[in-house]
Parts: sequence; C-alpha cells; structure tokens
Amino acid sequence: MVAYSYKGRFVAPIRVGLGLPVLDVHYELGGYLPGQPIRPKRQTIRANGRRRHARPGETLQHYHSMRTTKCFKIGDAHCSAVSMIRVFVHDGRVLINQRGRLIEYRKPRDLDMFARDDGFEDWAGMRNFWLDEHDGKHLGPFVGVLVQWEALP
Repeated sequence: MVAYSYKGRFVAPIRVGLGLPVLDVHYELGGYLPGQPIRPKRQTIRANGRRRHARPGETLQHYHSMRTTKCFKIGDAHCSAVSMIRVFVHDGRVLINQRGRLIEYRKPRDLDMFARDDGFEDWAGMRNFWLDEHDGKHLGPFVGVLVQWEALP
C-alpha cells in the first residue's frame, strides 16, 4: 500500500470522489460552506522522488497532514492508473503519457476539465494554487506522475 498526504482543501473533494460522507469538519478544512456542492477529486499529481508511487491495482491510503498531530485518514481507494505528466503552468498546457499515448490539454475547456478532476473549480484556480504552493519553483515544466484512483468496491 502507498499512502499520500493532502492539504485540508482536498479532504472533502477526496471523500466525495470515494463516495464517503463529508462531515462538517471536512467542509471547514477546505473552506467550504456546509452543504455546498463539492467536485470529486480522483487524481493527484506528485513529483518523482525517492519513494515509489502507487501502481495500478494497488490500494491507496489517503491522509490529511501526515507526520503531524492533526493527521487523520481520509479514506482508501483503488489505484486505476499511473502516468507520467508534465505541467506547464505558465503556458497553460498539460502533457500526459498514458501507456505510450501522449495526451495534451491546451484548450481552456480541456484544462478546466483536467483541473476539476484534480479538485479545483477551473484551470485558473489550479494555476493559482501551483503558483502559491511552489513559489515559482517547478513551473517550467513540473515533471512527475499522475496517480488516478477509484472508490473501493
């Protein structure tokens, strides 16, 4: 099993994507209003590093704030795909190598669709998050993996 850690803003979207109930505390973590509709998150973008990423077919464990006293488990999922990804934040382009097939998102509606799958309202929201989080780093292009999942049966 591979475990991933997420910021509070992603807890409710992950729970929605896993078909799990969203509690008031989950809304508060993400800055949502109770009862507000939340788009499901079913993928994450991660940098290549020392630890291995999930493989298709494996069970994923999703946590909030791992290695802190605020840590809690969000839920488990089934890894459906892992692809190489390049994100060109400034150019508005995403390239995904999915089993040898190159997929490119460049049109605004396609970028918005990709961003929604990642738990954002649109590409502008995802872009702003990346710019804030990475403080100008990894933006030309960011190279890593796209891990996609489904709810456990």
